[in-house]
Amino acid sequence: MSELKAVLFDLDGVLVDSHYLHYKSWDMLAKDLGLSFTREQGDDFRGMARELCLKRLFTVFNDRALPDDMTCKELTDRKNGYYLELLHNCDPDELRLPGAVELLEALSAAGIKSVVASGSKNAKDVIRCARLGDYFYAVVDRMDIVKTKPAPDIFLKAQEVSGAAPDEVVGIEDALLGIEALRAAGFKCVGVGDYIKESGADLIRDSVADITVEDLRKLF
Repeated sequence: MSELKAVLFDLDGVLVDSHYLHYKSWDMLAKDLGLSFTREQGDDFRGMARELCLKRLFTVFNDRALPDDMTCKELTDRKNGYYLELLHNCDPDELRLPGAVELLEALSAAGIKSVVASGSKNAKDVIRCARLGDYFYAVVDRMDIVKTKPAPDIFLKAQEVSGAAPDEVVGIEDALLGIEALRAAGFKCVGVGDYIKESGADLIRDSVADITVEDLRKLF
């Protein structure tokens, strides 16, 4: 019988809450451009690559033509600059979600590796700002893969880096795209939060504060 050797964590919405910072930075960009953008539309961006978010902002939310590639790059860079400024002014306690440190410490005590599998190019910055770096065996982010979620690449890479077999890992996600990616990778998956209730995850909890090591082991 397989046993749990590594947990693959999405970052934002699972261990940290920088979603508001993402929403705020997209809102700042939208105001620069005279575009409409709401909190509900910001929720639609969860787990989505920056370039796809920009495309939705223009074409879906505002019925505008997408600018040329050079302009799109300038706009996503501007948005990221807003985000990093907001991030670096955050207190670590504001970033870490309740229960995150406790679960990471429990996994470490049980000899189970924790690996970040985040689609964000800023994952390492977020981890530093939240002061969570000491808990992770490895960090895999957008810079390490070509295809983003819902492609399974980032979770497959994280599993490879962990040294655990495919049937010895579980992933924890808060976004439907992430659950799709875990399913495509063939891994056990846990969904947290309000956006994955109908995801078909193997285990669903309100937050990481409601997850124990025993919960994860029971999946095997």
